[in-house]
Parts: sequence; C-alpha cells; structure tokens
Amino acid sequence: MKNRILGLSYVNTPSSLPVVLVHAQNNGETLVNGRKAKILLLPPKEKVNTFCEIDESDFLIIRLSKGVFPLEEGDFVFFSKGGVLLQVAEQNDIYSICKVVKEGFLVVSEPLEKWKPMKVAVLTVSDKGSRGERKDTSGPALKDAVIDIGGLVKDSRIVPDEQGKILEVIRSWISSEYELILITGGTGLSPRDVTPESLLKLEGKEVPGIGEYMRWRTSYYTLRSILSRCMAKAVGKSLIIALPGSKKAVLECFYAVAPVIRHAVEIITGKAGECAHNHN
Repeated sequence: MKNRILGLSYVNTPSSLPVVLVHAQNNGETLVNGRKAKILLLPPKEKVNTFCEIDESDFLIIRLSKGVFPLEEGDFVFFSKGGVLLQVAEQNDIYSICKVVKEGFLVVSEPLEKWKPMKVAVLTVSDKGSRGERKDTSGPALKDAVIDIGGLVKDSRIVPDEQGKILEVIRSWISSEYELILITGGTGLSPRDVTPESLLKLEGKEVPGIGEYMRWRTSYYTLRSILSRCMAKAVGKSLIIALPGSKKAVLECFYAVAPVIRHAVEIITGKAGECAHNHN
C-alpha cells in the first residue's frame, strides 16, 4: 500500500485543508499559501498540542501514513502527484520540520515516497576550465539540479580533457562508493573530447537508453544534439553519466533522464525492491 497524505491543517486551526501551496522565498524561508509557516510532518495519531511550545510561528501540519516514519535529518519526502519535494531540516523523536526544495500543491490523499539522500560527485572536463581560463558554469548547474532528485553533492572537481586524469578521479569516486557520478564536458566530436573513451575503459555495464533518450529528447531543441556522445555506465555501486559541456545542454539532458536516475541508482546499489513491471 502506498504512503499518502492523511491530513493538512494549521497547528492553531485544526480544521482540515483539502489543498495547500508550499513554496519558499529567495532567502529560503518557507511559505504556505503565501504566508510564513513552518512545515511539520506528523504520524497519524500524534497530538498537535505537543508542538505549541516550539515557538509562536504558524505551523502547517502534514499527517502522513505511518510507513513514512521514522525520518532522519536530510531525508527527502517526494509527493508524486504535485511534484513537491521537501527535505527534513530538523528532526527529533516526535516531529520533522521540513524545508521546501521543489514548490507546488499538496493534496489530501496524494501518494508520496521517502527518499534517502544520494551521494553525488560532479566532474567538469575542460582544458580551459582546468587552467582557470574559463569559468565553469555547467558543473555548478548540475550541483544545484541534483537536489531535485534527492542528491547531495559531496565532491566536485575540474580536470583537463585527458583520459588519465578523468579516470583517476572517477576511479577514486567509485572506490568511495559515490552512488551517482555526473560528468560534464568532453562528449563532442573534437579530437580533445575523450570522456566516452575514458568510461569505456572501466569494467561495468553500459546503460545505452540514457544516452539515447537524452539525444532524442533534446533534439527537439536543436538537431545538433544527435552529434553528442553522451552515455551512461554502471560500475560497481556507482551510476556514471556523461553529459554535454554547456550549461544549457547539460541541464536539458539531465532533466530529460532525471525521472529514472534514482530508480537506476537504487537497483545498482541494491536498495530497490522488486520492480512492479519487469523490463529485463
């Protein structure tokens, strides 16, 4: 049985709300239906008055199915219907206070998923970037984007377009069991573009559908995307994805395949249960 939202209400107004809009200001402060309020996750039968002593802020109480708990600080809760993503900012034995990662509407009975943070590393492959002659924009863009799928970047580096240096970093991250390794740059047709050749030297399983789909999906924006040599490979307990080098292209490709990345990582790491639909 899927976990769901069982109820929505304000702490001082216990009457149920059918739907709410959660979002955040530029300073990160949480808003609920346009007013400042903290978001508090509760199991089904926990008493609301337990929290009246925290402070005088408004609280949106979201009651969730028992199966969601326990939660830990840093965990994500994804509401699949509205696309809302919350992250646990404070946690104790009773309640979870969350911040808004992706805004949107929450609806009573909406299904949801609990996500553990993915350990992510981002590598920018660029001759000029490694020499400080060009500002890296694609790497930072990926670092911001991965939180949308519950990823936390633990390491990021810039290396020149050289197979030896690319492989040195990637192998160290594989050994450290980074669950998702994203590479931006080196996937074109120039003589210095060697990212795919580097990944082919690693023992593992190619995941051709990821590269194929990125090229197909982004060809709607520019036909030149079919010249890209983006690819993906599962090595050990790491999913490695090679993406284009420009900020615009890297985000288009990343978001094209983002909906399947977490599931792929869970399979590779052994954290996934049996799939409801088997496509093997």
